[in-house]
Amino acid sequence: MTEDVLDVLKEAVRSRRCCALRYRDQTQVRVAEPHAIYEDASGEIIVDCYQVGGYSESGRTPPFWRPFRVRKISAAALLKKTFLPRRSEGFSPTRSRYRKGLICAVAEGEVPLARTSAPLSEPVGPFRPPKTLRR
Repeated sequence: MTEDVLDVLKEAVRSRRCCALRYRDQTQVRVAEPHAIYEDASGEIIVDCYQVGGYSESGRTPPFWRPFRVRKISAAALLKKTFLPRRSEGFSPTRSRYRKGLICAVAEGEVPLARTSAPLSEPVGPFRPPKTLRR
């Protein structure tokens, strides 16, 4: 896990901004609303996200809740699109898994200023160069 990824995720949670994520070695982008970052019982840092777009390895069509292991996120970028806490979809900052290791969670209150519902018009984030064959 790079500190840069964790810093981007913390800022996304604080400002309620969507993120573009690259998970593991996959080149596809996932668009998610990060709601909580916490340390699980085994000491791993997890981010609970409501995935609203992009790639799904299982083929599941977004939106849906998805926990991501922060150490497996290879890149993260803040997007302009903001979101409101997904309480009606099941988010609660008082869940038992957050009690001991909560790092940060979305807060109720003011609506972020730059709310937009425009879809992504182009791929987001840093792109990896194509793999070259070694002999």
